Amino acid sequence: MTAPIDLVLPRLEKVRRRQPGQWSAKCPAHGDRTASLSVREAPNGSVLMNCFAGCCIEEITAALDLQLADLFPPRERSGREPQRIAKVLTAGQALEILDFEILFAATASANMARGMTLTEADHQRLITCAGRIGAIAREVKS
Repeated sequence: MTAPIDLVLPRLEKVRRRQPGQWSAKCPAHGDRTASLSVREAPNGSVLMNCFAGCCIEEITAALDLQLADLFPPRERSGREPQRIAKVLTAGQALEILDFEILFAATASANMARGMTLTEADHQRLITCAGRIGAIAREVKS
């Protein structure tokens, strides 16, 4: 995987290294004659940029044909995210959520059985309901 700094520096003009992890360059977002852009690689690999002429980071990244996400290294998944989420809810809280979501789903089902059409908001809420029930089920299984 290419480091964010290796995506940024080749796209800049008049790049000059100031010190380890720090460069100056012409800002690509405006007609720069001198180096008004400061570029720094943070310890975590992120790229920090500041234009002293006032260009915002969105203008700079757009001029470099990059996205803001390109300035950050990919997040490494530890595999522990689900356990952290699981510890947020107690068993009692999970049952309360299930009780509410099942009641909502049963009400929507009864309305549809009577020939009523769900509104777009109710349809979206039913999708959320199914997602919550599924998330709790996956946590219980793991």
